[in-house]
Amino acid sequence: MQQILACYSVTSVCVCVCVCVCVGCPLMSLCVPLSAAPPREPMVTCRSNAYPKGFYCSWHQQHPTYVPTSFEVDVQHNQRSLEVQKDPDHKNRCHVRFPEVFSTTPYKVNVTAVNALGRASTTVSFEESTIVKPDPPERVTATPIRFNARRLEVSWQSPSTWPDIDNFPLKYFLRYRPLIREQWQHVELSDSTSHTITDAYAGKEYIIQVAAKDTEIGTWSDWSVAVHATPWIEDPLPITSTTEVDFSTETKTSPIPSSNAPQKADPPVGRAARVLTFFSPLLLGMLPLFMW
Repeated sequence: MQQILACYSVTSVCVCVCVCVCVGCPLMSLCVPLSAAPPREPMVTCRSNAYPKGFYCSWHQQHPTYVPTSFEVDVQHNQRSLEVQKDPDHKNRCHVRFPEVFSTTPYKVNVTAVNALGRASTTVSFEESTIVKPDPPERVTATPIRFNARRLEVSWQSPSTWPDIDNFPLKYFLRYRPLIREQWQHVELSDSTSHTITDAYAGKEYIIQVAAKDTEIGTWSDWSVAVHATPWIEDPLPITSTTEVDFSTETKTSPIPSSNAPQKADPPVGRAARVLTFFSPLLLGMLPLFMW
């Protein structure tokens, strides 16, 4: 027989409620805060991201209890209990293997939260086809195509958690938009893991994401991590000069023209003028001879 008794204790450190549980052995006292509360019905969700291998269920408390709370999980299918494996990394998660594939018999999952002040349970029921939801595609890349200013080559890989891509293929949903716009453009693809965007704005940066879904059952995955890419932009031609300047030659500046009227220049003294000047005295001395 189990009996729960409440006793109060006041110390200089804290005020607490001591819950004494009698289970046919000496009394044991457990000090809990005044704000401690019994658990409420936990929130339970189940999902298969590794179809047809199995599914997992996770749960959480909507309100804190302030005392240690454990969870009991029971999974039923076709009137028999299935083995439940605790997740090593997530304390509020467990894994269950599908006992058969393409079953239309509903699964029932019961999760009970238990602490020193009480217990509360939640039961969910579902068919396997309704909980299939792959993880997002991985390693999404977007590459500009040389000499194509409006194209981007997008590729990705199926999620590594999807165990049998050959027998249970995925289809994909691609969305993309330039950063200057809010409206997405969408393309649904079969089992291809690549697509060429042909209507991109030249020179504009794009954001791209991909989702995945089983080709027959289930729902779409969450969107993949966004990638950014800009279509190919032609490199500008280098600027070249058509003239060469010899900087070693001394540069002379021309005098600034005068605002006055141009002056008459002296006639140049050429070679004939210098010869005439040299022979002028000789010609003058021979002039009387010609006069005779």
